[in-house]
Amino acid sequence: MGRSTVRAAMALIATVSLIALPGVCAQADSHFGPLSGKPRAVDGDTLEFGFKRVDLYGADSLERFQKCVIGGQSTACGADAWEAIVNLITKTPIQCEMKAINRYKRNMAICRNANGVDIGLQLISMGWAVARDDNMPAYTAAQQAAKAARKGAWAGKFIDPLKWRRGERLPEHAISIY
Repeated sequence: MGRSTVRAAMALIATVSLIALPGVCAQADSHFGPLSGKPRAVDGDTLEFGFKRVDLYGADSLERFQKCVIGGQSTACGADAWEAIVNLITKTPIQCEMKAINRYKRNMAICRNANGVDIGLQLISMGWAVARDDNMPAYTAAQQAAKAARKGAWAGKFIDPLKWRRGERLPEHAISIY
């Protein structure tokens, strides 16, 4: 095979991969049907049903060890977010409907308690999670309301959980290593 044939074949494979990949990433794992029962909160936006974990779709909670500055004081906002999800899932069985799969190959779901309360939406409304998906206008509206009311982490300063996972910290929380 000549060099130009190899290049053409590689270009074709790359094009097909780009076309096929979005459909694969957008769908939940077919082996994960709806989950229900009493999950365990792994962190502020991850639930575990036995050995199956799901992330809340459209809600990105503060990380468990993340801190905020509220009223000039450093506070454990991530722990507050984790406590909030624990309180939301302990009283009634939870039902999760798979919506997508994220870049970590984890299924993402909208989870509701027995009263129909959307756990992700509730965390956003309380100010312990930020809205992530543009297809969830209710989540965006809840975030705007929480921010306006200065609820949860919105009462002070915090780093977006996505940026926090990438290593960004508030100046008050920066650590110097010598």
